[in-house]
Amino acid sequence: MKRIGLCVASLLLFFSIAGCVQAGNSGESESKQQLVVMDWGGATTAAHMAAMYQPFEQKYGVKITVVTPTDFGKLKAMVTSGNVSIDVASVSSDFVIRGANEGLLEKLDYNVINREGILEEYAQDYGVGAELTSTVISYNTNQFPAGSHPKNWSEFWDTEKFPGPRALWKSPFHTLEIALLADGVEPENLYPLDVDRAFQSLDKLKKNVKVWWEAGAQPPQLLANGEVALAAAWNGRVEKAIAEGAPEELEYNQGIIQANSWVVPKGGPNKDLAMKFIAFAVEPEQQAAFSSQINYAPANTKALELLPDEVKKRLGQSADKVGHQIILNDQWWVDHYDQVNERFQQWLIK
Repeated sequence: MKRIGLCVASLLLFFSIAGCVQAGNSGESESKQQLVVMDWGGATTAAHMAAMYQPFEQKYGVKITVVTPTDFGKLKAMVTSGNVSIDVASVSSDFVIRGANEGLLEKLDYNVINREGILEEYAQDYGVGAELTSTVISYNTNQFPAGSHPKNWSEFWDTEKFPGPRALWKSPFHTLEIALLADGVEPENLYPLDVDRAFQSLDKLKKNVKVWWEAGAQPPQLLANGEVALAAAWNGRVEKAIAEGAPEELEYNQGIIQANSWVVPKGGPNKDLAMKFIAFAVEPEQQAAFSSQINYAPANTKALELLPDEVKKRLGQSADKVGHQIILNDQWWVDHYDQVNERFQQWLIK
């Protein structure tokens, strides 16, 4: 019996080794580690691909599969069902808080990920900053030539000195912040938001808002064709229009900064590799490479040292601009969004 047992064990060992050899010869893609990343798609994913995904694949011999677009409902369904196929996801920074609250995310390993240089607001337990965008004052340069545009939100609200129809985001997100800044609230006193005061401020401008936009591509188009003179807009969209020759510009003073973040869904199949990828993605070199290709600023401030002055200026990160913007308080919005949004939508139809 002992001899039979030894023979069986030897046969099992032989087939195991043979199987490993066969798998190793079945093709390079099968031998590589696999990482699945959920991303937004479009230009953002293209820039991630060039600056992060492909270099990571080459450096570590990993095959990255990208799934688009980012879908919070899909992530939640995966985690709650225990069938998680996504290793890393690029999400809005508020989802870091909501996802952590709902038990959907793994805690990040900052023994692997170096948080040095990452803006404090975006180096969180369950997510780390990927890139930054700003909601800024944008304007038609035919109507406001040679620097005659509004330089802050109070001036944006001044329809006598700065005439013309406006466009605002059809969302309380950012819109309440700029309404309070327009009403004279100092940036350091912005949070917690005084919601009543914000709506009172919005009342003063409402009749001059010709378009409440819902997609980021709208404000640059509205400005380019002269339908509006001024708009609250996402900086990247306006910078792209400027590069294409549109008669518009933007003012970064009092811009409202928001971030996308990298997260790891709870129960993902490659947790350790996911941490390794995020560590790579937030390094200054990759962050700088990303921001060189797209109009999003790096979340790692050390990346700015690697960027030329003209790129920093385009991203609103030059010395004369970087200290004059306000980081959106995600925690406040996670706590209050539903109630405030309901009030905002009712206010719109009054």
